[in-house]
Amino acid sequence: MKPDYKDAFLLALERGIAEPAGKWCVYNAVRLSGLEETWKKVLECEQGLRPEFMNLEADGLSTVAGFEEPNACNHAVIFAGRNRKINEQNIIRAWNACETGGQIIVAGDKTAGIGSLRKWVSQRTEITDSFSKHHAVVFWINKQGENWEKPDLTKQIDGYHLAEGMFSSDGPDKASQLLTEHFDKRIGGPVADLGAGWGYLSNELLKRTGKVTELDLFEADYASLEAARKNVKLQGDLPIGFHWCDVTTEFKKKPYQWVIMNPPFHSGRAAEPELGKRFIQVAASTLPSGGRLLMVANRNLPYEDTLNKVFRHFKVLQERDGFKVIEAVK
Repeated sequence: MKPDYKDAFLLALERGIAEPAGKWCVYNAVRLSGLEETWKKVLECEQGLRPEFMNLEADGLSTVAGFEEPNACNHAVIFAGRNRKINEQNIIRAWNACETGGQIIVAGDKTAGIGSLRKWVSQRTEITDSFSKHHAVVFWINKQGENWEKPDLTKQIDGYHLAEGMFSSDGPDKASQLLTEHFDKRIGGPVADLGAGWGYLSNELLKRTGKVTELDLFEADYASLEAARKNVKLQGDLPIGFHWCDVTTEFKKKPYQWVIMNPPFHSGRAAEPELGKRFIQVAASTLPSGGRLLMVANRNLPYEDTLNKVFRHFKVLQERDGFKVIEAVK
């Protein structure tokens, strides 16, 4: 059976480990199939990934991209992901947000390190109870005593503002660096950066060409987009747009002269080439005749058929370190 902390959490609620009363803050909130309406009314969810955010809103849950700190609630839920530091920080945030006596529930898959996370919590406070089901663990604690010190997961690398959990959180990735080598004076007019991350490509583009007349960044991760606001240095009165957007489903096209991108090709840890193909299709849809796409991708990703279908022609400009830089003309 596939590990599923969501099923384990719902089973815990069915067993009556908590009551739908007061204000429950949910960190790293996820869609829960079959969640009772009484629970939906008391949950306030935080989710910075745009597709998950939209799923939660569609389910009728009160959802924000990020809680305003200091947050305040009666109880809390943390759904653990694969990043240990973020899991720990979310537990600390929940502990500090809860009233004394408030219940804090943590759920996660065994394969994602929930056991070591439980041990980390037990070194700070008593575990009230726990159980295992569906290859997952659910445990809960009660807020007692002083607030815990929250670690700062932000960092600066080569002048860029980054944070734990973002794509390429240790600095520019090799693929993006390779792509910037092809940013030159040809690139100008209105430009879109699809999957802009924390703004590296956009900022490097502005450093290398003075012909951009308008720049729009589109990114699904809210924290990365907020970092991009700090990282993309304004050039005079150049209009720059920062769009929290799921490029694959809600992009609103307009006539750009260029699109630049290092498209995502993973969903979690699983390779998903269809995601990159969809980015290529979106790029083609927004470029007028003669418009150009400049992108980088892993050399083995099968994007050529899609490029042939939606662009007039394309060429591989360079291959290096397992990556390929492609320019396509609409």
